[in-house]
Amino acid sequence: MKHEHDFTPSGISAEISGDTADLIACVRLTPMRANTRSATIDSIRKIRDALTGGPDGPIADLVDALATDNPTLRASIDRRWTQVRSDLRRAFRAWENIPRRTLAMRLRTNLPNLEDAKQAIRLHASEDVAKRCEDAINQLAASQETTAEQLTATVHVIEPLLRVATPESFAVQTPKSLRNKRVLIRRAVKLVDPTTVSGREADLASLPPVWLSWLDRLEAALPEHALSSLAILRRLAVTANRAGFDPSSLPGGLVAEFADREQATHSKNYVEKLRAAFRCWNSLAEQETGIVLLDLPATKSHRQPDIAWNSVPEAIRTPVDEVLTRAVSVRDPGDWGDLVGDADEDDAELGMTDILVGVGEDAARDVSAPVLELGTRRNWRDAVKRAWAAAVADPKVAPKPMALIDLYCPDVVMALVRGVKTTRRDSHEARGLAFDPREKARYEHSLVEALCAVGRATGIDPEILEPVERIKKNIDPHIVGWTRNTDGGRKAVYADRQIGKRHATMLRQFNENSALRRWFEAPDTLWNEATRPIRTGATIRMTHVALARSALVARIGQCVAPLRRSNYARLRYRGDDPHLHLPTNDGPGWLIIPAIETKTLKQIKVRIDPETVRMIKFYIKKFLPVAQKHAKASDDNPHLFPGAGGKDPGDGGYAPGSGFITKGKLNNTFRKHVQKYCGLKMCLHVMRHICGKVILDQDPSAMALVQALLTHKTIKTTQSYYAEVCGIVAQNRYLHLLHQGMRKVYAKHSYKLIPWEKEAGRHG
Repeated sequence: MKHEHDFTPSGISAEISGDTADLIACVRLTPMRANTRSATIDSIRKIRDALTGGPDGPIADLVDALATDNPTLRASIDRRWTQVRSDLRRAFRAWENIPRRTLAMRLRTNLPNLEDAKQAIRLHASEDVAKRCEDAINQLAASQETTAEQLTATVHVIEPLLRVATPESFAVQTPKSLRNKRVLIRRAVKLVDPTTVSGREADLASLPPVWLSWLDRLEAALPEHALSSLAILRRLAVTANRAGFDPSSLPGGLVAEFADREQATHSKNYVEKLRAAFRCWNSLAEQETGIVLLDLPATKSHRQPDIAWNSVPEAIRTPVDEVLTRAVSVRDPGDWGDLVGDADEDDAELGMTDILVGVGEDAARDVSAPVLELGTRRNWRDAVKRAWAAAVADPKVAPKPMALIDLYCPDVVMALVRGVKTTRRDSHEARGLAFDPREKARYEHSLVEALCAVGRATGIDPEILEPVERIKKNIDPHIVGWTRNTDGGRKAVYADRQIGKRHATMLRQFNENSALRRWFEAPDTLWNEATRPIRTGATIRMTHVALARSALVARIGQCVAPLRRSNYARLRYRGDDPHLHLPTNDGPGWLIIPAIETKTLKQIKVRIDPETVRMIKFYIKKFLPVAQKHAKASDDNPHLFPGAGGKDPGDGGYAPGSGFITKGKLNNTFRKHVQKYCGLKMCLHVMRHICGKVILDQDPSAMALVQALLTHKTIKTTQSYYAEVCGIVAQNRYLHLLHQGMRKVYAKHSYKLIPWEKEAGRHG
């Protein structure tokens, strides 16, 4: 005989084997409206809290409590008693669904896969959404050459796959379609992922008092703005409590898994936020007894260590500094004035102070001054200090170098190469890549090459340099073999210069027309994102300025000239010598970069189309004031992209507030924007290669045009970069001549081919 207040639906009494957490999981799989689902889950938690004080209890106890007239329970719920009863009926109806209940119970003890995610989305969403989500999951599995059952449906596994996916992975054309696929898969995975922890107040309510007290103390110790650290610590508390641990018994393995999962679902620099949250935990735990200290997650930065130039012994630094102090730059004529000495005031007023450089008595001084660009000077110091640091750290090197000449020892050079290769191996292993110890790389060769250049400039005996020169050739990646001279000596055979491996990988994606189309649409895509606040009346922030800057760079690279990174960063739109000459009204403009500011010392003078002129003017009017304020630029800063870049004012650079953005920051921001909004992995230098590729794909013989566009010094440089294209040109030319010759032969000889089966039948 049923009780008057029996809330048990038919058939549920025999299936009550879970707890309130399973009931909530079952409700989350229902196709309810979001607000209805949230209200139902909230009612389950209210009954749970009234019965157990917070921890999850069996569903049977929940049913029994509601099936009996319990005045105490009704009083604890107070005015919402009728609504709570209605919500519980709804939850029990969801529990009656056998596929839904089976899935919820299975996920309690088993790690889900994408097949479970597909079933969950069918139970949760509409038929159309479920169908599109299943297709996206199948396409993701196919792109990984596996099935949905073989891929674990957790963010730790799926998120890295989604981040590297391209539109081609899902057979779509646009980045928007790619984002839609990602959203669908994430939605399905979130339904079944047991590691998804939100850390919201509703989840915190089920924590025992020991965790709630500890979180309150952590929140009080954190600054008010450290909301991300507080959210991280809350998620850690919920995760640990689900596993049955408290702050005094938290195992290191669980913390490490939690940190890995957090990094997998956030950006790369999120590790710094994790470290900040863990440091707050540790600083408070050190004042307590029994609280576990957390191991800070590693930054996973496998790079050469930073070495200060002043940490190198003075006997090593002094000879190098003496050479670099006398060095001059061919791109900064102001430096050459140091070679002239005291100039006549009248000559100085007429700009004649550097005419006598290399003439008469000053010729010797001219020859003694090495011509070295700033980048070369940094490379020289880098090679010297890394050789010294490698020798000090390597136990195989004895005695340790104390003077510059001590660095030119085979043991020291081998220690330098060994250290670089060790770092590369660790980096490869951290990324899951295979490391080939026999592969010759460019970085260690460039270090040894710079070390040899320092030795020659500082007067090291050629006999001492000879063993180092031999090591340099043995690790040269451009040497593909050796031949014998007539005198019996060895002669190196060099490979043709080609595009670097990293840039070649980026360029290869544009063999797909869909990727090339997204690149052509990139300026408009980025510009639309940048101008969104202007269209909606919102405030322009630096994120929008950065997007507008990337859009402008892409537009100039496509429609004006494929410049180098340093030229983009230094663009001047006003002042005494601007690069951008814009018309007052609508119409074309001019981009003029003097030869002294280009890598090849060749002037760049090209037209700017009217549409690009309009974009530049709009940027100057709307975005540039925000950029200048953020960079603390002066009112007369002439640069289109202001920043703190440039040399010190005392070294011929820009005064404070008059600098430009660094080329590294410009490149990194551009790379991130193009990948996020266009689904392309590329950098500013690859943009130059795309221009050459587009031309040569249309006309493979237009090497001279590519040379002029990219401002290469010689046609040989262009041909060496696009050696693969030259081979394709030769092959296409051969096939054309072959087919032409075949047509001539077939036109003069007429014969009939008989299938071999008929010929065999005719002869029995």
